[in-house]
Amino acid sequence: MRKILLSVFTILSLNSYSQCDDVISSSITNPGIYEVATLSESDGVRNGADYYGSTIYYPINTNNFLGSIVIVPGFVSYEFSIQEWGPFLASHGIVCMTIGTNSIFEQPNQRATALLDAMVSLKEENSRNASPLNSKLDIDNIALGGWSMGGGGAQIAAKMDSSIKVVIALCPWLETGLISEEYLNHQAPILFISAEYDGIANASLHATPQYELSSETTPKLIYEVANGGHTVANYPTSGNGEVGLIALSWLKKYLLNEDCYCPILLESPETASMYMTNINCENSNLNAQEIECTEGWSIISTYVNPINTNFSNFIAPVVNNLIIAKDYIGNAYLPEWDYNGIGNIEQGQGYLIKMLNTMSLAVVGEQIIASENSISLNEGWNLFANFNTESTNSDLSFAALVETENVIIIKDYIGNAMLPEWEFNGLGDLQPGRGYQIKVTANCELQY
Repeated sequence: MRKILLSVFTILSLNSYSQCDDVISSSITNPGIYEVATLSESDGVRNGADYYGSTIYYPINTNNFLGSIVIVPGFVSYEFSIQEWGPFLASHGIVCMTIGTNSIFEQPNQRATALLDAMVSLKEENSRNASPLNSKLDIDNIALGGWSMGGGGAQIAAKMDSSIKVVIALCPWLETGLISEEYLNHQAPILFISAEYDGIANASLHATPQYELSSETTPKLIYEVANGGHTVANYPTSGNGEVGLIALSWLKKYLLNEDCYCPILLESPETASMYMTNINCENSNLNAQEIECTEGWSIISTYVNPINTNFSNFIAPVVNNLIIAKDYIGNAYLPEWDYNGIGNIEQGQGYLIKMLNTMSLAVVGEQIIASENSISLNEGWNLFANFNTESTNSDLSFAALVETENVIIIKDYIGNAMLPEWEFNGLGDLQPGRGYQIKVTANCELQY
């Protein structure tokens, strides 16, 4: 955890994101810089008809106009099951209201109604004379969240009320009939936190298809916690604190519009068994690349310099489906044995991998400008990277190299070849994320 925080925050400081200073100086797994107090119905908070009981956690030593989130628990569960989010988020400057349900057997639709009713109660605190939150809440800036059926309910609520700014779905559960674009097509930026070994809301049946069916025009992210069970997302300390890190960063970015948290969301957590997102960080020097790791053997490469160059960290998002990875001289990474013979990613290199299933690998780092960076090729066989961000004509890409008369053959991962001596090119266009194999007669440089 510490390694990720340091690498990310170093980049943030280089980008002069001054509003992140407080986050840098505190641990994301511990309370933030704000003291926290609570309010309940005994203090005068409205008693809504569509939910049962509530606790409002709020920061007391701040003059900021406060954004907020309402969180509801799951099936046969009570408010206390999700209450650790309250003090955690409030200590970082976000008001958090946790609620119970009138019946622990309520379904996602009823939990959606409960969330919307709780929003009414929370907004009233902004005008209730005796409330310490009077005139301190940004009532137009409210997020909804929920665990299990509550996570399903939060998505339904966002569809019902377009004013919802953000949704956080924690190991969400929805009936099969509701897992469709009709119910999931809303415009609230949505974060899914799921569990690799969820025996109740199996990620492949719930969180993952919900993520896939959410609108591509809506910012979305899914973080599957390795070795996690159904309750892993109930605690911000789960995943060595990375569950809290990602949830907080999502709220900071999309609820409070603090762009400096965006790069954190592009870096795959070390505890992720799967991590996917469609977001970009416009105000950051970082770029994200999605690399398709196909079932069986393939050659991959990247046009960004990863934040963390250790190969085990680089490949972590797909490691559960990876059998072996090798560099051009045969050094291997063997996940089953936790053995990393490759060491660190080297700029310009391609890597041979074998996968059990096709998966997408997200890589985050500073973009390598193809025209400004050459690749050194050694006499004999090499695996090399494609620095181009779009499909490019292979004849044009290799024209200068071929003119040196050093090239014997260039191949892709399925054996399509370019043979300069025969003036034959079966490669077609070069694809971003693909690596290629080449044999040359002497040391030389490839310049795209």
